[in-house]
Amino acid sequence: MRITGQETTNNAQRSEKAARSKEASRTKSSEDIDNSSEVAASDKVELSPQARDIKRAREVAQSAPEIRADKVEAARRALQSGKLNLNGKDLAEKLLKDILPS
Repeated sequence: MRITGQETTNNAQRSEKAARSKEASRTKSSEDIDNSSEVAASDKVELSPQARDIKRAREVAQSAPEIRADKVEAARRALQSGKLNLNGKDLAEKLLKDILPS
């Protein structure tokens, strides 16, 4: 590749200046972020009733046991009594019915 002429040099210099400008703006932005913590102490945030409900629901869900022993025991009894259908085809059809739109 051969590069000739003043215009090519000017383009390279513009690219270099643009890169420096971007770096300077990134540095300035990080400084602004550091200073914003001083202002944030006086800021106030209020959650909407819907946001509070969502927060509460999340807390309840996270505090619930991962394994529901009552459901496991009911499935165990149904399996032992023969009332639980473990046919793979039926299970696959039910899963697809729940996933795919009608």
